[in-house]
Amino acid sequence: MELAPHHKTGLTLASPLIAGGGAFGFADEYASLVDFSKFGAFITNAITLKPRSPAREQQVIQFAGGVLIHTGLPNPGLSNAIREYEKKWERLGCPVIIHLACDSVDDVEMCMERIDRVEIIAGVEIGFRDEEETVNVEAMIKAATRIGGKPVIVQVPRSRASLIARVAERSGAQSISISLPRGTMKHDGEWVSGRLYGASLLPQTIHLVREIKTQTSLPIIGAGGVHSKEDVEVVLNAGASAVQIDSLAWVSPDVLNGIRNT
Repeated sequence: MELAPHHKTGLTLASPLIAGGGAFGFADEYASLVDFSKFGAFITNAITLKPRSPAREQQVIQFAGGVLIHTGLPNPGLSNAIREYEKKWERLGCPVIIHLACDSVDDVEMCMERIDRVEIIAGVEIGFRDEEETVNVEAMIKAATRIGGKPVIVQVPRSRASLIARVAERSGAQSISISLPRGTMKHDGEWVSGRLYGASLLPQTIHLVREIKTQTSLPIIGAGGVHSKEDVEVVLNAGASAVQIDSLAWVSPDVLNGIRNT
């Protein structure tokens, strides 16, 4: 399947299964459990222009339908990440997509210029704060698609997925992916906010894929709640071109291996 049909380099996947950003680390952290060569692509954990320290109190909070994770997006910064992981990316055996977390056009431009010089990077998934103003999102997408030669995937927030999908298409993006939702829980007497993972997200993911499909002609990458072969099939049947796998790798790596081998 092709995630960048109108881009000069394209972004062709041998499988519709993608190792989702935020679930598998920056490179080969899960290599002892997962054969990444069986995936269509690997998306890194979020990487920012400058290094970012972990949240002061990282949290992993379980609930009935999954888990809430609060980390603060710790990462070594783009230049350090490239130096540390480039050789490891070359050994993964599938296309590598950098997930960029940016807050400004300047950040996007500097990141894209640096990424363009790294041959092993096949594409960029760019994400934003859920509350980022639409005008700023549009400016950052345009900067990403204008600079460099890598295909750009725009990760749309669930709260306004259709709107940002339309913005992404008119701004030159090649594909759409769906972000994981945010939530808040009380833990040890304190309110904790973070991203939600788990099988309970599947119905919303299916709904969003079908909704976005009516708003854009771009390929869609479904994400959230995919925990079985049947889940993969239903998300693809809903209109997705590919599917990100995330928390399944933590709870049932044996099931993940079974999905990849079918």
